[in-house]
Amino acid sequence: MLETVARHTRRLQIVCAALLASLAGYAGVVTAVPLAVPPALPQGEPLLWGFAFLAAVNLVTIMPVYRAMLAGPRRVYTVGQQPERLLAAHFSAHIVAFARLEGVAVLGLVLYFLTGRQDWFWIFTGVAAVGMVLLWPKRNKVGALLAVPGEPGLQVPSSR
Repeated sequence: MLETVARHTRRLQIVCAALLASLAGYAGVVTAVPLAVPPALPQGEPLLWGFAFLAAVNLVTIMPVYRAMLAGPRRVYTVGQQPERLLAAHFSAHIVAFARLEGVAVLGLVLYFLTGRQDWFWIFTGVAAVGMVLLWPKRNKVGALLAVPGEPGLQVPSSR
């Protein structure tokens, strides 16, 4: 079981690292490539508030969606004790959460290209990066996911 947890965590960390690295790619594009044409909406404050609202709704609903994606597989795991489906659901839920955080950074990138405002890009991307760091997959969290209520928990070394 420990090997399964370690393999699942490593695979999840690789995919999440790729999504986190894409934020660095966006930052590289914003800092290295100047806008060749004037921004389409130099007075883009209404657009900022609309995108900020979309980002806020996205951020507020990440964890409820994450928990909902795991609710059914957790019930099945409690009865059957077969971790494969629960780990597959966990993988999917984590990728969906990271992709939604990536969406916040993409909103910032779109704001930059439409308005030419780097500060808005950095705010949106910073929020996305902080969310990704907070949701970073750890072995002890995966071990806790596989613990059955009322039974001794799976002892997973917390190497990360």
